[in-house]
Amino acid sequence: MATARTLTETDLFRSYWDDGLLDVLSGLALLVTGLGWESELGALAVIQAPLWIVLWGPLRRRIVEPRAGFVEFSLARRKRSARGLWWTVALGVGALVLVILAALFIREHGAPAASRLLSPGLPAVLVALAAGLASLLTGARRFRAYGLVLLAGAAATVLLARGPALPLVVGGLVVAVSGALLLGRFVRDSREYEERP
Repeated sequence: MATARTLTETDLFRSYWDDGLLDVLSGLALLVTGLGWESELGALAVIQAPLWIVLWGPLRRRIVEPRAGFVEFSLARRKRSARGLWWTVALGVGALVLVILAALFIREHGAPAASRLLSPGLPAVLVALAAGLASLLTGARRFRAYGLVLLAGAAATVLLARGPALPLVVGGLVVAVSGALLLGRFVRDSREYEERP
């Protein structure tokens, strides 16, 4: 895993997220949300999504850190990460408040035709924005690709006049499978590294 050049802290920070565990958990959260949306749970299926992310820390300590070790980043990097996380949470809460206010407005005044047409794609668009923010926070460029998959799914669900579940299920599958491949590669590579004399 060592390269000919010296790894900078930015390189280390980016590679810190290359094990795929966050992808697997995020993909499963999206998949369950999408499948739940198709069932009687409806939008309540979203409630389970943060629980998958809460599992990341304990699973990382159990699966990843024994194979990769533990890295403590500089104070400046930790402050930047904390600031980025704070802004991400603030933007997420702001987006949620806007969606709730829009839903209340539509309930009181009725929905314009355009919003009825576009609203099934809104959940996937919000998750795509979260994927973009995750890319900025982690430096993992693959989250941008996940965001593009979700945006394409949002467009498809609007064009096909489908419900919001389609892009979440497809996006969840893409993210979970990609993460599983990364995690499998990480475990395989770490095993090979441990077996070397």
